[in-house]
Amino acid sequence: MSHEKRIAIVGGGASGALLAYQLTQKAIGARVIVIDPSPTPALGLAYSTPSSRHLLNVTAGGMSALPDQPEHFLNWLCANHNPQATAMTFAPRIVFGHYLQSLYALSSAEHLRAQVHHYKPAPVGGSLVLGNGQVLAADLVILATGNFDPAPLPAMDEIAKNSGFYHHNAWDRATFEGLDPDEPIALIGTGLTAVDVVLRLRELGHRAVITTISRHGLFPNRHETYEKLDHCALPDEVPASALAYFRAFRRALRSGLPWRSVVDSLRARTNALWLALPLIEQKRFRRHLQRRWDIVRHRMAPSIADIIEAERADGTLLVCHGHVHGISLSNGRGEVVIKKGASTQNLPAARVINCTGSDLNYRRVASSLLNGLLEQGMIIAGPLGNGLKIDGSGAVYGREGRISDTLFTLGPARLGTLFESIAIPEIRQQAADLAAHLAERVR
Repeated sequence: MSHEKRIAIVGGGASGALLAYQLTQKAIGARVIVIDPSPTPALGLAYSTPSSRHLLNVTAGGMSALPDQPEHFLNWLCANHNPQATAMTFAPRIVFGHYLQSLYALSSAEHLRAQVHHYKPAPVGGSLVLGNGQVLAADLVILATGNFDPAPLPAMDEIAKNSGFYHHNAWDRATFEGLDPDEPIALIGTGLTAVDVVLRLRELGHRAVITTISRHGLFPNRHETYEKLDHCALPDEVPASALAYFRAFRRALRSGLPWRSVVDSLRARTNALWLALPLIEQKRFRRHLQRRWDIVRHRMAPSIADIIEAERADGTLLVCHGHVHGISLSNGRGEVVIKKGASTQNLPAARVINCTGSDLNYRRVASSLLNGLLEQGMIIAGPLGNGLKIDGSGAVYGREGRISDTLFTLGPARLGTLFESIAIPEIRQQAADLAAHLAERVR
């Protein structure tokens, strides 16, 4: 009698929930278990916000979780939340979380509410050691671990680090507790996380000045309507180099094409363009062009952009250009030392919130599972030192260069190899493709 195959999905955010759904759609002959400490899978970090002011950064027409049904989310939104919604509606993120939960509810997956601490390989599959001491055998393991806290900031005073003055996790509830509404706040970063934090602070009644700090001092651009291109703005013959890509991009802009049209025309080919670059060219892109790309790639909903622009015009939201040179606590007051060129500026703040985004160096993230897998050599970082190295199916590489037949990943961890892997368009396709691959494995 053959034993029932078991697939363990470690992580219950969007990636894990969509994979569970897709595995069910494949009528896979295996027991699927989602292991996640949260009460209900599917929300993860991105869609568990308590604020209805936090909107999706993409219109409803582009947010279907099912690659073969492009209007699936829009139809669900109209039927369950907003009958007047259109393809151009920017829905609240928590509503999208409910949508993901509705899909997960259609899956046959079991939810095991626990943390995974370690993985022990076996001749066939392996065993997961849970935080409560339970050992769970699995034939296939999918690492859907999502996002982690930001990377450590340089020159952090230990007293400040361990005080209530500095908050490393912008999504921790404690970050917003005990605030004096009339005390200044400093945010490290000017990306979409910083925008979310500004909105949340104002929603909670904070009135004082908020100062954001980043090297370039640039907030994301706003979404605007534009005419979509029916072709990729970068011709097929463009050489695979960071400079060649940049020049081709500029030529497209000089031809009169709107920059939003140019950027979004690349979306379907972004990962292919990235993988075509030699490693040294990928390094050049990261060093010289990544921040420029992020500014045009990631955008705010128009209503949110209006709020940010009004705050800046009123002087209640300030931008400070420079590097964080140090953060300290003295006489009960916090201070951020900002360095720009040869000059320094000391910025007083009652609270400092790190908004720099998820750390992809898995050797230092708070995950004993990933830390242990790296130490065992069962997973390795991507070529640039972050995320995980994977093959086309999402199987991970080990230290000896062997591709695992047991361990797979999807979502943010694939950024070790891919350029785009955190947005719903990529995750939904990864979930569908990986489910098809796993279904073949357990037949």
